[in-house]
Formats: sequence, structure tokens, C-alpha cells
Amino acid sequence: MGVSTLASEYAEPRWSIRHEIDWERFAPVVFESDDWGGCEAVPDAEAASALQPLWDELLEHPRPIATTLESPADLTRLYETLSGFAGDDGIPAVFTAFMPMGNPDFATIAAGGFERFCDIGINEGVPPRWERGDLLAAWRDGAARGVFEPEYHGRLHHNGPRPWLALLRGEGPRAELARASFEHEVYCQGIHLPEFEAMDVREQYQWNLVGVQRFEAAFGRTPAAGITSDAFPETETIWALLGIRTVCLKSCRVNSGQIVVYTTKLWNNQDPDVPIGAHDPVNDVIYLTRNAFFECAGGKSQSAEAVLPVIRSRWAEGEPAVVSTHRANYVSLDAVRAETGFTELSALLQSLHDCGARFLTTAEVSDLYRQGWSLREFGGTKILRRWSPEAEPVRLPCSVTGATAIPDGREYPAMADGACVVLDLPAGDYRLTLAHQHSASALT
Repeated sequence: MGVSTLASEYAEPRWSIRHEIDWERFAPVVFESDDWGGCEAVPDAEAASALQPLWDELLEHPRPIATTLESPADLTRLYETLSGFAGDDGIPAVFTAFMPMGNPDFATIAAGGFERFCDIGINEGVPPRWERGDLLAAWRDGAARGVFEPEYHGRLHHNGPRPWLALLRGEGPRAELARASFEHEVYCQGIHLPEFEAMDVREQYQWNLVGVQRFEAAFGRTPAAGITSDAFPETETIWALLGIRTVCLKSCRVNSGQIVVYTTKLWNNQDPDVPIGAHDPVNDVIYLTRNAFFECAGGKSQSAEAVLPVIRSRWAEGEPAVVSTHRANYVSLDAVRAETGFTELSALLQSLHDCGARFLTTAEVSDLYRQGWSLREFGGTKILRRWSPEAEPVRLPCSVTGATAIPDGREYPAMADGACVVLDLPAGDYRLTLAHQHSASALT
């Protein structure tokens, strides 16, 4: 009897939804965009021309490999496009930009005979053939403007250092392709090599610790959210220990509504049974789901016209719209593809503006699920959203003097409560007023 009771207790889901939100009322859209800063596909047209025939011959599902690293000019165009469209709250559109925290140091790896992995941190620069200019300054500029919100995409995108080095030392057609790619400073293999393969839990912790430290050096804060489809079961715990509070892509639903299960990645720690916004009390993380796909340069099925009704349907289903849109849609050696991406993005942003959407970051949606309210700072702007009628008290540093409702301008004074202040606010969006400027870390 005792064993049976214990077993039934553990059969219950360990997650729960902490705060129910009327998502249809507020109509939030989160653009989650992966791969920014990653030097993985091809650095230039010469590399693309040399490697495309080899990919076409060896890969089961060959595809064009024209995607490349962004330049400051690419980012400026993206920022201008996003800042040209505001949500119903007057806040500009924003990409939550998931970034791998390193790229291979090809010269050092080659000098060591492919025996030891070495990489260049995202805060330190890029491999020589990928040089584009001062990308770190450009990423920081986007964050300050409130249109580019960096988050954590592991350390080496869909590539494990140990299986990759073994492949580089190996024999056979795939090993030959890996070495040919390496000669062009390309580490993408056209297949996923699990990032954490052959690492024990301590090694995986140290690997991610370096990644998080690089993020902090680059952007002055700990990442709030992490995403990878390469996660092992222990990965979420390691990320939580390093300060990450949101695990994205726990589940995935394409535009048709079908839940995607990665049958080719049996190590993957995704779980189609976990709903969007679920809280795991053991790791103290919020799980998010991508539920709309706007890979707009790839065809009409994910164009602006096609994805808009999907976004509307997610609101009607009682969910925020969390939209997948990768860097490859906007940055490419193929100028037509990139132009298509920007044209479709502008069209979608205009439609979302017209229908009264609000543009949120991943961290904002996660905090709304976690505590019923969220706080975001960029530049000199501080946005508070209180969307749950059962939201936890909004307690902030004493430097906060009040809040101004968006859009009606009503003022709400802060009330002293010991070492902090409390804001008693109806559901809605607010700009905080402060006695003097404070850093983002003081408000979070």
C-alpha cells in the first residue's frame, strides 16, 4: 500500500501553472530569433561555392548553405525595421536574440592536431575569416534601443566539441567533409552533434559556466532565458544553478498546431506534455513553448500572411504567441533571401500593429507566468506589466517613486514598505518613474 501510494504521488506532474493570464486581452507576441553571433555555416561566397557540392552529395537532406554571420549594417537594418513598428502600448517591436557564446578557434585546434578544443568567446571577437567589424558594440546598441534582447543559446551551436574533434580525426566521407569545412572555418556539419555529448555533469557545468560568464562580460547581466534542442536531463538543472530562470522550447507546436517531437534526437529533453508557462519547482524554471513559425524566407507557408492567423489563434487558445524566426531569414549571402525576410517582417509587424498586439521579450512572458507581473529596462525606459488579477505584490527598490499607466497617463504613487516600495496597480502596462537612474540589476 505504501509503495503504491508513493508511486502514485510521483506519477503526478511536477510542474504547475502559477498565474493564469488573459492573453487574448493583451495580445502579446514574442519573437524568438536564434543563432545571432554564430560563425557556423559559411563566411563568404568562396566557402559556399566549395562546400555546397560536397553537402549535396553527402547529406540526406541537402539545402543551400548561404547563411552567414551578421554585420553591423545588417543589425542596423534590423533595428530600424523593428523600431519602426510599435505595439498597442507604444513599445517598439523586439527580437529576443538567442546567441551561442563561442566560435571555434580554428587555428589553435588545427595546430593541436584536432586533439583539443579551443574557442573564442562572443565577448572577445570572431574567427579571422568571419570578421565583420565591431559586432559587440552593435549588439549592445540594439539592447539599449530595446529592439534586440540577447539570451543564451549554449556555447557551440548544435555541435559538441568532443564528437566534432573525433569526426575531424576520423575516416570516411563525413570526416572528409568535416575537414574540408574546417579549412574554410566552417563547423556546421549539416547534422546535429549533441553539444554536451561525452561530458559528465561536472564537465557540462564548467562548459556552461564559461558560456554564462561570457554572456555577462558581453551584456552586463546574467541571461534570463536559455534555449537548446540539445539538452540532456541534467542541462536544465545546470542552467538553473547558473542563474537561468526560463527554459525555452520545452515543447514545440508548428503552425498547423501539431506538436513536434525530435525523433532524430533521442537524447533531447523536450516534453510535449508540458504546457506553455509551466513552473518546475525543483529547478525553479518556467517552461516556454514555441507555437508559431515565421521562417519567412523559406516559402509562403510561413509568410506574414500565413502566420498572422496562427498568432491570432494562439491568443484565442489562451496562450501568448511565441514566434520562431531564425537569423538566416535576414542575414544571407543570398541577397534575395535576405530582402524577402525583411519585406515579410515589415508586413507582419504592420499587421500586428494594426490589430493591437504588444511586443514582449521572452523574459517578460516568463515573469508574467511566474509572478503575474514583469519588469523590463532598456536605455532609460522601464516598463512594468501587471497582467494577472492574482499577481504577487510588486515590490521594487525605494528609488521607484511611482508608475504612469499606458496609454491613459494616470499616475500611481509608490508606497513605502520597509527597505522597498509597493505599487498597487490594476491590470495593465506602466512606465516607472524614478528619483534617479539605477542600473538594471537594481531593479531585477
